[in-house]
Amino acid sequence: MTDEDPRRFDQLFTSDEPVKVPDWMRTPVQERELTRAERLRVGWARHSGKLLGLVGALVVVGVLAFLGTAGWRFVAKVNRGEVVLGGLAPTTAPRQVDADGNTLGVYLDTPAEQFAEGEAAIVLPPARATGPFTAKQVTTALTAVQAALIEGRLHPDRLATDPQPFLAMLAPDDRAAVRRDLAEGRNLGYATRILPNANPSWVPQDGIRARGTIEYKTTAEDGIRMLAVTTRFIWVYSFDLFQAQKHPPGTELVTVRDEVVWRFPHPDDVQKSSQGLWIQDADVTIAGAPCAALDQGYIALEYDPVDRIVARPGPASTADIYDSGWQPGDGEEC
Repeated sequence: MTDEDPRRFDQLFTSDEPVKVPDWMRTPVQERELTRAERLRVGWARHSGKLLGLVGALVVVGVLAFLGTAGWRFVAKVNRGEVVLGGLAPTTAPRQVDADGNTLGVYLDTPAEQFAEGEAAIVLPPARATGPFTAKQVTTALTAVQAALIEGRLHPDRLATDPQPFLAMLAPDDRAAVRRDLAEGRNLGYATRILPNANPSWVPQDGIRARGTIEYKTTAEDGIRMLAVTTRFIWVYSFDLFQAQKHPPGTELVTVRDEVVWRFPHPDDVQKSSQGLWIQDADVTIAGAPCAALDQGYIALEYDPVDRIVARPGPASTADIYDSGWQPGDGEEC
């Protein structure tokens, strides 16, 4: 249409034909009752949003409750030292524990369980006259060896701070050499010292377990008659390991196995300052202690308080330290 078109706008949409209405618009609406299924669909359509929200909230609450319960049980197991990954096979031997989950004894299920405690383990053989030595002289020598074992192995804390009681048991002429051994950390063959401020600390209340033998014979060297007393012992010390029940039996133990030859010169063959007990030879193997302490002449149990693990960078033994076939010095150097 142009400006020159004389028709009006309303004339473009007029027609002489009547307007036709579809039949469905003329048919009156027939009302009918909805079926049960239809009512459910309508109801779900109206309330589905609310129901989904409610179900979601219940699921969240359930999950939080489960996690809270599981977390509480996890913490409880950790505090009791129980295995928390139940689906995995245990990698450590179980311990005997009490109702609270605490270990019943540090020596249980270890070879040391059958050992005697402390001085009861040092049993002297009968003293008899041997060669030029009378029964009384043999008794004196054996008693001196027994006292040195008690002071050197059963009082490790005292020896670490004051070596004088141990040195006093030796012949005066041997004390200077032993004092140097202690100063240079070469004493572990015949005397035990606990590392000062060791963490974990030594537990004297657990007692020191030991087993060994003592034998003697006569010998001579450079014209000097001597009574040689050989002691072979295993000494076991316990340290205060945190949650020890989480570790295999014996983890908190340090074992010292030695063979020491003590000599007792005949009093008629030496001057007075050389009379008495001497340390002739000493061999040792130590299990469970770190080299850092051994190099200083101490024993300890190295424990990482952060990772809560026991580290054992000590020398590897070439034979079982408890085995009857053990030989003196069966063990690698640090």
